[in-house]
Amino acid sequence: MTRAELRDEVRFNLKRSSDALPDTRINTWLNWALQFVADLHTYEEMRVNETDTTPSDGTNTMNFPSNMKDLYSVRVQDGASSVKLEYVFPRLFDRIVPYPSASSRARPGYYVDYGTQYELFPIPDKEYPLLIRCSVYPSPMTSDNDTPSLLRKDALLVAVATVFGFWSLREVEDAAYWGKEIVPQLFKASVASDHSGEDWTPIARPFRVRTSSLVGEWWKNPFTGRTL
Repeated sequence: MTRAELRDEVRFNLKRSSDALPDTRINTWLNWALQFVADLHTYEEMRVNETDTTPSDGTNTMNFPSNMKDLYSVRVQDGASSVKLEYVFPRLFDRIVPYPSASSRARPGYYVDYGTQYELFPIPDKEYPLLIRCSVYPSPMTSDNDTPSLLRKDALLVAVATVFGFWSLREVEDAAYWGKEIVPQLFKASVASDHSGEDWTPIARPFRVRTSSLVGEWWKNPFTGRTL
């Protein structure tokens, strides 16, 4: 459904004409509903693959993709030497590598997730393509012909926007009815709509004792041989 069609449904629930309730208010509630539902659950259509490139100017700070919700993995592409970056906790990183610029530049192998940015280590010695698996928030609807990027969730968005509308109109009983009786059932059904990974067979992993050893050029990379 388009934003205009969704708005008509919300208006019908609220029983207010356009003279009493401007379209702009319902448009706002619909976008609030879109963001609210995305906060509650990360739907499959929110999961995307993004691309980026490491800087080549001696910096190691990267910005996350715009509107990102969760980060799943980051891979550095370097031909046959491509690797998945290993996550390191900020405090552990700061203790082991208090001054990253003092280390030799090379292909990054680790990253620190902090705020809206992440730091690469080692500092890249050249530009490397990055492949990022993450989830992103849906974009707001800005025109009446826009459709929500959350698929098959029109009824849920209308119901949540209706709750926002009744709250704004201070019709608490109606807001409570929609919030307790209608929204939970639609939300439960929406979560179940995500496809299940049935093409998967669980395999028991043998028990192994992890041992720590220094391998490779450990004098250049303080993380080599450490158990993070």
